[in-house]
Amino acid sequence: MPNGTLEVVVVAGRKLKDQDTIGKNDAYVEVYLDKKYKQRTKTVPNSNDPVWNERFTFNIHDGDDTIHFAVYDQDVGDKDSIGDCKVKLKHVFDDGKFDEWVKLPAHLGLSSHGEIHVIMNFRPS
Repeated sequence: MPNGTLEVVVVAGRKLKDQDTIGKNDAYVEVYLDKKYKQRTKTVPNSNDPVWNERFTFNIHDGDDTIHFAVYDQDVGDKDSIGDCKVKLKHVFDDGKFDEWVKLPAHLGLSSHGEIHVIMNFRPS
């Protein structure tokens, strides 16, 4: 795997599965290569189709081959998981870029908890 800089833009979510009995999700996304170092978007209140448009930068080292996205509904003093997904960085390394809606699979991938729009650009060092 090449070393370099990975720019990740978490653009938006759509049709996020509602975790609240009243109202809509207060959704945010955690983005990480390694669970010890997570970055996260701001919380978008009361929306199942949130728009974040937030940019993150990761340094890519040997062995980094997957990026993870965990989508949560923020509640008072707690959080509920809406769903999570991962993208193999090989897709980004091969093309230099990635721009797709990524599904948040549910129940063995048979259904979906919505999807998030992710744009990634890779610059080798």
